[in-house]
Amino acid sequence: MVDEKSSGGYMKKSSLFAGLAVAMMSLLTFSCGTLGSVVQPPALSMRGISISGLDMNGITFNCAYDIKNPYNASLSLKEVAADIKCNSNPFTTVKTNGGISLKAMGTTSNSFAFTVPYDSILNLAKAIGSMDKLPFGLDGSVTVDVSSVPALALLGETLKLPVKADFDVPVFKPELSVANFSVKMPTLNDLRDQLVSGGLGITKALQVATTLLSGNKLDASILDGINMNIDFTFDVKVANKGGANWKFDVNDCSLKTVAGTIADVGPVDPSASVTGTGGTIPMKVSLNTLQTGAFIVQLLNKTGSNPVFTVESGLTFPDTKYAPGIPLKYSCEIPLSSVSRK
Repeated sequence: MVDEKSSGGYMKKSSLFAGLAVAMMSLLTFSCGTLGSVVQPPALSMRGISISGLDMNGITFNCAYDIKNPYNASLSLKEVAADIKCNSNPFTTVKTNGGISLKAMGTTSNSFAFTVPYDSILNLAKAIGSMDKLPFGLDGSVTVDVSSVPALALLGETLKLPVKADFDVPVFKPELSVANFSVKMPTLNDLRDQLVSGGLGITKALQVATTLLSGNKLDASILDGINMNIDFTFDVKVANKGGANWKFDVNDCSLKTVAGTIADVGPVDPSASVTGTGGTIPMKVSLNTLQTGAFIVQLLNKTGSNPVFTVESGLTFPDTKYAPGIPLKYSCEIPLSSVSRK
């Protein structure tokens, strides 16, 4: 026979335990199911994908984003991993190490870069049948170490923030070359007059002028103390192997030797540019004998170290959202053996 008092006490304890169990289950359910919404995690916002640079091998893109950290403790970025796709097909994978500190109670800007080679662009364009631009996509995550924030640590030591963007890749491959090197020599009379104006007597001026125009090897000191300008000209040939709408503008050019910069170079037409499949930009530099006499003698004698020509240009793709004037730098040696006199 069961004692009523004992039975009543047992029932009360059972009800209490059942209530506690329900409360614990509710708390666990709340913690696991709603903690992520109650606790405000760091937030990532995309700033966009841009072209950060061009070289003779490929196009470098820059993916920029911001991470907002709402806590009064700094966090750290552990890793960035993303898949790059073209026309929804896998192209490459980007993975970068962390080490970036995400400041407390603030927003930290960061970015990562990746390069798409020109040859890959042309092959994909041929396979897809698109000759102006290609549809690319980036899909990945930024892993953040949240162990310094106890409320976030309940969700795990790391938190993955999604990063995703679509962007276009212009179908483009630049080809640059330099040709038709020529020293523009004045006529005998003009050269004689320039030498006289530079301070030489008429007889000496005629002698020097005749020697300069003879085509024979010149003494290295023949232009010492003479003040006149001699033009050096050549052509920059630019082509695009792809079908993207583009524009090539010359920004800065220079001639250099092992001793340093000889002179700045510019297009004959300062407004010259190249579009379409390609074109030619005539270049000219006026070399002063007082400043570059030894180099002029090297050009005329076709001897010595080859100078280096460098052109810094700006490329624009009008049919895309990318900023105009993307820098492209090209350098090449000018073989002195190919320099002619005119």
